Amino acid sequence: MGDHEGSEAPLGSCTGLEGGDALAGLSAAVAAIGATDRTGWSCAARSTELEELLAARERLDATVLVLTGEWEAQQGWALDGARSPVAWLAHHAPLTRQEASTLVRSARLLHGHPDTAAALMEGEITTSHVDLAGRAARHREPHYTEHEVTLLQVARDLPPAAFRIAVQHWAHCVDAVTDPGPSGSAGADGLGNHLDAHATFGGVGHLEGRLDPVAFTTLVRRLDALEPPDPTGGPVPPRSLARRRADALMRLVHGDVGPARAAVDVIVDVDTLAGRPSPDPTGVCCELGGFGPVSPDLVRTLACDGAIGRILMRGKSEVLDLGRRTRLVSTAQRRMLVIRDRTCTEPGCDVPGAWCDAHHVVPWWSHGPSDATNLRLRCRHHHLLDHLRTARARGDPARYPLAS
Repeated sequence: MGDHEGSEAPLGSCTGLEGGDALAGLSAAVAAIGATDRTGWSCAARSTELEELLAARERLDATVLVLTGEWEAQQGWALDGARSPVAWLAHHAPLTRQEASTLVRSARLLHGHPDTAAALMEGEITTSHVDLAGRAARHREPHYTEHEVTLLQVARDLPPAAFRIAVQHWAHCVDAVTDPGPSGSAGADGLGNHLDAHATFGGVGHLEGRLDPVAFTTLVRRLDALEPPDPTGGPVPPRSLARRRADALMRLVHGDVGPARAAVDVIVDVDTLAGRPSPDPTGVCCELGGFGPVSPDLVRTLACDGAIGRILMRGKSEVLDLGRRTRLVSTAQRRMLVIRDRTCTEPGCDVPGAWCDAHHVVPWWSHGPSDATNLRLRCRHHHLLDHLRTARARGDPARYPLAS
């Protein structure tokens, strides 16, 4: 590269190869460049190689974005049971969740807007332009489609730093037009409501979002009622309004520990519970009281960690067992599980423990104990998947497509 000596084949040396051969050539080129001895190089030579490497990385990043958009649209991330493309990327690639989220957001923008993707692949705009456009287009997707031609022309004419200002101005203009207030449809129907939560330096959280007037008024009144103004004139200065509302929000959050638990009666046919077809298809196979028929595997999932009333039936009228409603996993046990497991125990899943269910490794209906050795934290997605896999092993695989 550049005017220096001893450099190996550049990244572009694999041009013309296809598929795995191209990736193998790319990996070899990167390894060769990394192993280059740059002792004695001039600053100019280093600058030249740095510029060429950054240009090559830009083209590679553009290709990664396009490929990610295609992969995400085909739900390739779901093949091994991942909860989301972000979770899959954070587990399989050297990316943080925030980096994976940014990658997916930009990839979705490209996949949904071929003109933007073409401008990127032709080098008319950069991946930085796409990232900025993706951030601004979030929750404004229809308006980006409407203004795509204009925004692309602005991106072609401006470097990323200037485009940031331009696209932020565009986002404010869109919000001003589409959010007219209580009398406008966008301001009243709640369809545009959203709440973004981002972790910044040191794990400090930053919240940003939008609420329709009714939701906003309800929230603010509730927060202000929970934390009224502090008395003045005391030894401690009164808290600001923003601080009181933050404290009130945390009071709401800590009001209930962990996810909501089921408190229902479950009516299960004895044959269904054993994994056999019920001899009476017109009878109750599996129902939640007050709701109606549900999957037996969903009931098993809820019953792992909830307050349930067990009503075991044979046919329509014979009650075999009327169990008392009981919490299978105690509050102390849940605290222990959160401290021990920290997150969902599915490899690659980092759903916080407070949001997870307590899963019985040996099922409770098979007399599995509710003790530490038999309990694992599982997020609701992977918890249900566990029970579906058990059902698949027990019966017809065609009945349980999610377990594959």
